[in-house]
Amino acid sequence: MRACFAFLVDNDIHNFSRKLAFDSDLKYNTGFISARLPQHITLGPTFEVKNLEEVEKHFDYLAESIRPLEVLVKDIDLKVFGDAENGFPVLWMNIQESKELRELHNEIYKYIAEHSWDTDNSEKYYFHSTIALGEQPVSVYKEIFKSIPVKEINHSFAVKEIALFCTTDSESRMGTYITYKILNLKNN
Repeated sequence: MRACFAFLVDNDIHNFSRKLAFDSDLKYNTGFISARLPQHITLGPTFEVKNLEEVEKHFDYLAESIRPLEVLVKDIDLKVFGDAENGFPVLWMNIQESKELRELHNEIYKYIAEHSWDTDNSEKYYFHSTIALGEQPVSVYKEIFKSIPVKEINHSFAVKEIALFCTTDSESRMGTYITYKILNLKNN
């Protein structure tokens, strides 16, 4: 079993990204794997879950201890993991890293490490919100990216909800996660 924590985006960014994902699928058949979960900003990579009750307790603690914070969705970007021509393409929105986001990320993954929950966390984690991924080769994603006339977004909003995504699949395959739980942040 694996899980991850994420902030949910506001309706403006949700609607913007879903329209882009929908239009990309219509023209390029990219699929909706990333749209199976609410639009979100992942707070770090997935981690192994040995005891879901323990993870849920920590999730509840996070929701109680985090105050709503401002995030800035900067722009649309295309990341290719692995080989530049044959790797794994991800169309996403870059999130401006802030001191608060990085500290929260570090706090979460320190807790995960202390509890021996396996993860692929690294200090180079990029805050982002995925629009579309996989299903088509890198060349198609490069065409999609090129076709987006305005890549700059510069939209700020206050994060008000946190989500816990889980899968019973230990291999963390795409499309196997569910939104297990959503909570409002403290003082929301």
